[in-house]
Amino acid sequence: MSRYLTIGRGRGIAVVLAAAAISLSACSSSETAGELVNQASSNSSSSEAQPVAGDRDPELLALMREVNLDPCPTPPPNPDAAIPGLPDQVFDCLGDTSTISLAQVRGTPLVVNVWASWCPPCIEELPLLNKVSRELKGEVDFIGINIEDDSTKALQLMQDFGISYPSVIDRSGDTRAPLTIPGPPVTYFVTAEGVIAGRWDGAIPNEKTFNSLLQKHLGIIR
Repeated sequence: MSRYLTIGRGRGIAVVLAAAAISLSACSSSETAGELVNQASSNSSSSEAQPVAGDRDPELLALMREVNLDPCPTPPPNPDAAIPGLPDQVFDCLGDTSTISLAQVRGTPLVVNVWASWCPPCIEELPLLNKVSRELKGEVDFIGINIEDDSTKALQLMQDFGISYPSVIDRSGDTRAPLTIPGPPVTYFVTAEGVIAGRWDGAIPNEKTFNSLLQKHLGIIR
């Protein structure tokens, strides 16, 4: 059986879940960004990233203000290196005009989710990520890595699902090699010291699995 998701544009458009189940394995395709899912993987053989929309243009900035994601975290000055940690690469924040290197974020455990608007399993797990991020706000920080995507399509998806946690923009897939990402979604569990304690490839299927991962890798009991 298969699960189909139809995602509307703009505020107030319902997200309709028909009875079925899409594959929870990672997306390996870079299909045209924002062609939100009418089938699980109609063009899964495509591996070439598609062009993305112009960045930080007035329309995108206006959408940033409308969606109102939380700001990306502010790294402390001169943090110690964490090995093995997130790559020390500087990315634009999806929700505002700041830049950030996730390798320098310290002080609070992190759940880092690699996702894209063209990825069916990424869309499948968004409600769960959103729910847990809200419940653990202040105890665990959530941040996404939006990979090889169109920023406008990504923001519209965040708006459709009512997501508030921030993401960084990895337009060219620069995190694929250092984080060994075969395709989104992938979720990393990072300690307050910046060390990657564990990962989950594919969509996290349910709250029980998520709770087990949080406790195992971060010592968080939910």
